[in-house]
Amino acid sequence: MKDFNNITVSVLVFVLCAITLHAADYRADEVIVKFKSQGPQAASSLSVFENRPMVIAVDNAQKAIEELEVSDDVEYVEPNYIIEAEEVPDDWPYSGQWSQLGLEEAWDFIDLCDVGPEVVIAVVDSGVDLSHPELQDILIDGYDFAAKDGRPEDNSGHGTKVCGVLGAAGNNGSGIAGVAWDVDIAIMPVKFMDKNSDGKTTGSLSDAVDAIYFAVDHGAQIINASWGFYDYSRSLQDALAYAQSKGVLVVASAGNKGQNNDLNDHYPSNYPNDNIVAVAAMDSDGTLASFSNYGTKNVDISAPGVGITTTTLNGGLISWASGTSFATPFVTGVAALVVSQAPEIDYASLREILILSASQASSAGSSAVASGGCVNAYQALIMEEGYDTATKDGGTTDDTTQSTDASDAGVEGSGGGGGGCLIETAHTSSLPVTLVVLMISIVLFRIPGRKDLE
Repeated sequence: MKDFNNITVSVLVFVLCAITLHAADYRADEVIVKFKSQGPQAASSLSVFENRPMVIAVDNAQKAIEELEVSDDVEYVEPNYIIEAEEVPDDWPYSGQWSQLGLEEAWDFIDLCDVGPEVVIAVVDSGVDLSHPELQDILIDGYDFAAKDGRPEDNSGHGTKVCGVLGAAGNNGSGIAGVAWDVDIAIMPVKFMDKNSDGKTTGSLSDAVDAIYFAVDHGAQIINASWGFYDYSRSLQDALAYAQSKGVLVVASAGNKGQNNDLNDHYPSNYPNDNIVAVAAMDSDGTLASFSNYGTKNVDISAPGVGITTTTLNGGLISWASGTSFATPFVTGVAALVVSQAPEIDYASLREILILSASQASSAGSSAVASGGCVNAYQALIMEEGYDTATKDGGTTDDTTQSTDASDAGVEGSGGGGGGCLIETAHTSSLPVTLVVLMISIVLFRIPGRKDLE
């Protein structure tokens, strides 16, 4: 608790700051409005995404907000904030290997399994290099909300870098391999950001909101959101709640200010919706990256985010991409691996598995996030097998006499009707004790939602 003097100062600062909105942070000629369903404007609102918030052109955003806030017809009104991609300068030196991710073991595991159905991932970002040879075979139709057309071509490179980490073609003798290269994925590029005159990758809040609705309505199972801002938005939270209602997991970057997100706002990662996985960036030694936001309540897991090699514009590669933007698709890719083996898995179970299977490490980063470690692809796949077997055998009940031996967790059957996988003895016998304990904990207890964690 802050003391009285600090609270008084904070209130005075808030009042002074509220006198005027910062033009650099929002569109001065637009506001986002959601009308009440019974209001006279409901019909026009209904024509835009079933009574979803809509953008209205105004002469002065601050004045319009003040006027609309007192209207009986308005549910809420807010600025059309500017959202920025969460990358940092791409000149970090990097020479380490990400062995703590268990990726090679995960790919070996996938090779033993039946081919699962296609996993559709929406990368809500700046679009993608549509002709990049490492990405062409996995791209499906998306949309460009910045240009309002059906060709989400990337002109900043940010979205292309994200897509490369996630799913660049592997084992083809060139380029790089993305996290989920070994399963059937489809990347839906949904563009809302562009390169602005300052060289930054930015987009409007309203376009981000529309992009999320579009992704959900067009079949995305997972949404990658490698961007953020530091102001609360009701319309964005509504969009994420809509994704939640449709069973869509959202993997979001935690931000690059080096701040504690438990004490400071950052969205969308800080929303309490339990379909959100918030991702911090770690350095090659497993410690938290110096720029990464963190928090033991509002940031769930870490992933590589310094000196990443990935795809970029004009069919090229870049060696030193850094930021929570590029940590996020590592987690999205691991989520896709799990869904490929368990296509009927619900978002809450998927989120649990990602968090509980995290690699534990005695490093600065491990104590800075809720999971206590970084994403681990192999442990997530093994845990999904144990999770699925346990729930099929009634593990969500109070029957604690059920076998939780690691070898039982490794029998066939996977993912609520998915491709399934027979785990060989060599795999199950190598499970670390901590992972077995985590698997047992899934049977007995379910991770609380983000609201409960707070």
